[in-house]
Amino acid sequence: MLPNFVSFVLILKKSFYMKKLLVIGIMLAATVSLAKAQQFQQMSAEERAKVQTERMEKLLTLTAEQKSKIEAIDLELSKEMTKMMQNSQGDREAMRSAMQEIDKKRDEKYKTFLSADQFKKYLEDKAERQRQRGQ
Repeated sequence: MLPNFVSFVLILKKSFYMKKLLVIGIMLAATVSLAKAQQFQQMSAEERAKVQTERMEKLLTLTAEQKSKIEAIDLELSKEMTKMMQNSQGDREAMRSAMQEIDKKRDEKYKTFLSADQFKKYLEDKAERQRQRGQ
């Protein structure tokens, strides 16, 4: 009976440490994710547009014409987002609402020149990123 008890205690101890490691891992991932989001917000509009265009190019295999259109749209909307963040005065709800409007504009503009498959893939990626952020 005693060896079974000792085995049980050792299993519980391992389980406890595994849970601790899991929690630490989750906290670390959340911290890295938050740092990336803050870093993205601190970029200039031009830098944000460039990063978004590069991500879209990798995701969708864009033509040169599509890439230039996405770059122009992202630059325009990044500038609009920068202005909105400066004018929001910390009102998170107003900022969220304005960002949703900007996001809708982006979708409408992308839909005019992306193929149906590209647009579908873009929307799937967008939904996945929102799910990862918990929205």
